[in-house]
Amino acid sequence: MREWFLYLIECRDGSIYTGVSVDVAARYAAHAAGRGARYTRSHPPKRLLASVEYPDRSSALKAEYEVKCLSADAKRAYADELASAERAPGSVLKISERVSIPLGEIELNAIRAQGAGGQNVNKVSSAIHLRFDVGASSLPDFYKERLLKLSDQRVSREGVIVIKAQQSRSQEKNRGEALKRLQELIAGVASTPRPRKPTKPTRTSQKKRLDSKNRRGAIKALRGKVVD
Repeated sequence: MREWFLYLIECRDGSIYTGVSVDVAARYAAHAAGRGARYTRSHPPKRLLASVEYPDRSSALKAEYEVKCLSADAKRAYADELASAERAPGSVLKISERVSIPLGEIELNAIRAQGAGGQNVNKVSSAIHLRFDVGASSLPDFYKERLLKLSDQRVSREGVIVIKAQQSRSQEKNRGEALKRLQELIAGVASTPRPRKPTKPTRTSQKKRLDSKNRRGAIKALRGKVVD
């Protein structure tokens, strides 16, 4: 699947344009040449502030909508944050558009994998043991509260998330898998599930259930002994 990018452009009048593309450099060149969006034709671009990669067009468009809802100052601050992350790649684990975790808060240790896997598995420390202290982290309070209330065996009683990744023989791949699981776990508590409303079965559904039971009972009645 082709990757998509969210990008932010500073225009000459100080405004900020946000868009998505599969090729940021080519798209910025089109904006600069007056062949881009209608907005940048009337507000010529000054420079490309930052860009961030997404796995597909849908997630990039969703992120674009969230950024467009921000104020100009918030957009600029977000662009500065992205630019800082680009200058120091891999320094943060991104949870959402506004929430990220410094990797310094995540403890990652290489250990020997267990189980079958050939000669390499018992000689090289390829598995990754991840520990993340929820209470001592920089996460927003509502993230902490929901994580600590989770009924998940990966969250200890002390409020520490423990994840072990050993699927791959590559230490780097296991590291990426462990961070991905942590990201999914934390991002999962951000969404509020829809409240369930109690409902009653309809008259039609009740009739269908009873008819089905009657048909089944008739079939079973035919299994008795045959009397001459």
